[in-house]
Amino acid sequence: GMVSRTREHHMQEQKYGNWSFLPERYVLDSSAFKAEKTNSMWIMTLDLQAIVHSWSSDKKVMLVDFLLKRQEGNPKKLLLEVLYRMVCTPGSLSPLSRLFTALNAVCYERELFLARKRSQDTTDCKGSLGQDDIWRGYQVVTKDEMLDHVFQKALGSGRSGAFILPYVLEYVRTVTKSFLKISDRLNSFLVKLLLDDKRFFELHQFLQYHVLLDSKTFAMKLISLESKYEPGYQLGLDMLYRLGLFPDMMRVLIKRKQVMQALQLVTHHSVVFQEEGLRPHDFLQRSLDGGLSTTFFTAFRFFQARNQALRGSPVFLPEDRCDKFVRIFERNFRRQPETSVQLRLDEDFLSSPPPKAPATSPQEVSPTNATTSPAQEEGTGRV
Repeated sequence: GMVSRTREHHMQEQKYGNWSFLPERYVLDSSAFKAEKTNSMWIMTLDLQAIVHSWSSDKKVMLVDFLLKRQEGNPKKLLLEVLYRMVCTPGSLSPLSRLFTALNAVCYERELFLARKRSQDTTDCKGSLGQDDIWRGYQVVTKDEMLDHVFQKALGSGRSGAFILPYVLEYVRTVTKSFLKISDRLNSFLVKLLLDDKRFFELHQFLQYHVLLDSKTFAMKLISLESKYEPGYQLGLDMLYRLGLFPDMMRVLIKRKQVMQALQLVTHHSVVFQEEGLRPHDFLQRSLDGGLSTTFFTAFRFFQARNQALRGSPVFLPEDRCDKFVRIFERNFRRQPETSVQLRLDEDFLSSPPPKAPATSPQEVSPTNATTSPAQEEGTGRV
């Protein structure tokens, strides 16, 4: 047994002695095929899978840094797998924070180059970058890839949202520190984790410092949280305002019977009133549902002034579907003092024709006097 092992070792030394290494990863074996006076050339490759399994758990940071600089052997898949195991293993956030910063630094440099390239010419600059997954020898790990293969995978493996949340928060912190914007999917994932864990204070802070992205879906979610977190309603309205989604703001307000607040967002000439759910009869009906006569009076005068501005007459057209409201206005406001108004909405009254108004009525208010002042109409927030 000893003799055979010695002979095998001697043969290996003799074989390796005929090898010549050539840049970058070629091996020339001059001992093969000597009879034909030819040589053999080999290509050296790394077994990344074996390297990952051979490294100890206390060297994960060095292992990620090693994989980040590899280009062959599917290093990104192994890189994400190592990060996933680090997230699933309880421990300090400091090593992962350094790794997240390194990953985001590569993404930032690449996006900065793309931005400069776009500013110089209008041609497609992707061709000069080579592979999308590699940037100047480094693997490019996007935010959505981190979400799919690390955070969501950890959540699906049985880890709770409260367990994953600190790692996601740290990753988002390094993203913003690297002057990058979080993706829509990562934004939604973080919001879900915060809401599920009832971390409303942190959610409020992220909104205050504009870490989270504004979106209509997110705004509606905040509005629906009013019963659990009262400031959520106002945070949602503020987000809709920043997005310029005034029709959606108005729908939220009239649903809560806040008709006057909704009308203050727009002018008489706005095209908003052509959208479904925001027609004049929708506002007038909501003002009736609120039970305040002054609200109905002011809303009715607002749309009379709108008719005057658009058509030259305060009269409603048949397609406005406001005949019922005209009769209510005529019965309640043409013959009674404004200070003692109680809306009459009984069925007999609605089916009866409206009384004729006197030629000159001291209680009659012109459309322009019943609506908001020009100074209010020119204020910010109107469309």
